[in-house]
Amino acid sequence: MDPLKAFDIEFIKLKDEEHVLDWSIDNSFFEAFKSSLTTKAIQLHLVLIKSTNMFTLDFTIQGSVDVACDRCLTDIQLPISAEQQVVVKITDFPKENEDDLIYLTPHDYKINIAQHVFDFIALSLPIKKTCDSAGQTCDSAVTSKITSTIDVDVPESDLVDED
Repeated sequence: MDPLKAFDIEFIKLKDEEHVLDWSIDNSFFEAFKSSLTTKAIQLHLVLIKSTNMFTLDFTIQGSVDVACDRCLTDIQLPISAEQQVVVKITDFPKENEDDLIYLTPHDYKINIAQHVFDFIALSLPIKKTCDSAGQTCDSAVTSKITSTIDVDVPESDLVDED
């Protein structure tokens, strides 16, 4: 079974009111995107507010992602947190979708939010993923090996002895 099918929302069946949906995201989600990211648990909380010709999707994502430190390659768990909103308009004359605005035709009956969730998780990660971001210190054996091989100035405060 396709793990991303769980993120289909058949909005045509919903009444014009507020709906709350929750998902637990695991590794199968990232495997479906052929991503190197892994997780122990990410919670997705979605508030869908539907009206006649449009609805809003308010995403709240909390959890942690397992990544390798960019400096010492130690596996670390980075906390992630994201809040995003996407507006979906139903119109006979759809335009090109934008980042936070999706156009659907009146013939559409469902929307899959998996790609949006993946993008929000990816965007919540820092560009530089280091042990510092996870509240840890880099492996001094690896960082000293790197700094001795290449000409890099590393402040003494970044080097920690493990003795």
